[in-house]
Amino acid sequence: MPDDRLRFIGVVRSTVADRSQMPPLGAPAAVELDPAYADGLLRADKHSHFWILAWLMGRPERDVLQVTPRGVDPTAPDATHGVFAVRSPARPNPIGLTAAKLLKLDGLRLEFDRLDFLDGTPVLDIKPYFVSRDAIFAAHSRAVGKPKSAEAMRESLWMQAANFCGEDLSHPDIAVAVELVAQYREQLLNLGEPEAWDIQAPANRPFLVTGLMGTTRARLGRGLTLHEADALTINGWSALRDPNS
Repeated sequence: MPDDRLRFIGVVRSTVADRSQMPPLGAPAAVELDPAYADGLLRADKHSHFWILAWLMGRPERDVLQVTPRGVDPTAPDATHGVFAVRSPARPNPIGLTAAKLLKLDGLRLEFDRLDFLDGTPVLDIKPYFVSRDAIFAAHSRAVGKPKSAEAMRESLWMQAANFCGEDLSHPDIAVAVELVAQYREQLLNLGEPEAWDIQAPANRPFLVTGLMGTTRARLGRGLTLHEADALTINGWSALRDPNS
């Protein structure tokens, strides 16, 4: 007979113990591995990011198949979503999945930049993020809900920029890109996202272009056009007039 029992391999250690206090994008946290699985960490330092699978605690709604996601107006005609269309913790098997950057590996303790699991959450598995197969640049999805605030939107944009730009994040033009996209969404879309992007960007500012790609997922030939002028427009909105701004 096959062994079909779940085996918890470790536990999450976080400063957040209450679901209502969890930031939308998670918080710095660590995974403490059970010593019985120490050998599984051999050469884990080859990877910068990992998928963490965890068994969500305190979630009795295993029979709930439709929900109204966070950030969605419950009175909207399309408010209801199936649980397989969202990341709701209510699902037949309460398994959580989060990709995170490994900051430090210290013995059996793996410290990550952010996890959206509560303190004490049992960990089911740790898998490396493979850039050769997990990064799907052609993927697309329509937004599910809106950020709860302009600050939350900016935090999300910075995370997207960091995931896309990596070490280039320190360049000042990345910050310009994040702020311009944030202003566009705040001023014209009430924090929402457009159905499509049409960005006209200056070719002589590659880091600005990189930041725009990271925060909008537009790319050359698909919503992004480069020109020799210093101006930048986002869906017709004049975002940049002064080349030094």
